[in-house]
Amino acid sequence: METTEKNYSMKTIENEIKAYLIDKLNDYKGCAIYACDLAYTLTEEANVNGSVYCNAYKTKELIKDNFDLFGDFVRYYENELGETLNPLLEPEKAHVCFLIESCSQILQSCKLINDNWNNKIDLTDKNIKTLTKQINDFTTFEF
Repeated sequence: METTEKNYSMKTIENEIKAYLIDKLNDYKGCAIYACDLAYTLTEEANVNGSVYCNAYKTKELIKDNFDLFGDFVRYYENELGETLNPLLEPEKAHVCFLIESCSQILQSCKLINDNWNNKIDLTDKNIKTLTKQINDFTTFEF
């Protein structure tokens, strides 16, 4: 039962991040952005604000509801980036880092991004539609 709950919770947060990415792509419609920078551009607002929700209680509840996932993410983040996060002391910082890394992983799984990694991508309706399909095809985070 625990595995099922964890998978359900992970799928829920994956879907939330996919929806976030798709919304942000539409916000940037008409812009030309380097494919390698797209995840950072789309998460720039949360990064600058230092919070995804601008609501500490909601962030803490998300971390509590996804405690195992955030534990896995903290280990992954430290191994990959050499920085230690503490979602209990700095939940909003951990959530922003989680969002940025999750968006990066999802976008790096997209063929359009990989094929144009060092090029600017025009966020036209056609490219947004292609990316939306490829984002929705994403299955699992690496952490």
